[in-house]
Amino acid sequence: MAKKKEIIDFRNKNITYVLEGITYKVLLLNKANMNVELSCFEKEKFTQNKTIPFAHLPKSIKSLIKPNIK
Repeated sequence: MAKKKEIIDFRNKNITYVLEGITYKVLLLNKANMNVELSCFEKEKFTQNKTIPFAHLPKSIKSLIKPNIK
């Protein structure tokens, strides 16, 4: 039997942070490979979706997401 992929949706939580003038909003967390999908906004205009490893998130954002991983 195939293993179920666990993806946690954070779109309704509105978790955002600003780094180098770009605002990032956390969309999804893929628990299988610990990647996070983000939306990038420059001057409040959407630019792209981006996938980064969980470890590259700022510590303050990790603390908001990590308790929900269990």
